[in-house]
Amino acid sequence: MNFPTTLFVNNQSTPFNQCEKCHDGVGPFRFKDILGQVKGKQFVKYVHDDLIPPGSTFGDHPHRSGASFEEWYLCLSGEGVMTLDGKDYPMKPGDISVCYDQGSHGIRNTGKEDLRILVIGAAAI
Repeated sequence: MNFPTTLFVNNQSTPFNQCEKCHDGVGPFRFKDILGQVKGKQFVKYVHDDLIPPGSTFGDHPHRSGASFEEWYLCLSGEGVMTLDGKDYPMKPGDISVCYDQGSHGIRNTGKEDLRILVIGAAAI
């Protein structure tokens, strides 16, 4: 597949979607699929801008595809707790976590404001 040498995606009018109980978690959250309109991705498969309200969670879940896959969570604002393979880590702006294939993770908003996370999913072609 031929890929362009550069790309610009204007997401100014891309709406947030409302969802509930991500991975059997608790409560609602909103997300924006930043790469939804991009065709022919190479390594990065998706980028989501997630807004997780206080008290909401993404349930702890495994990544067991058997393929080369990784999911990165970058905290942009708010605070919460990231669980990686059963161990809890406080998460604040600037912190990043990675779940590789065969790992497990979940996140919960323990703060008083929305927890904003940039989620990046990547895999080998």
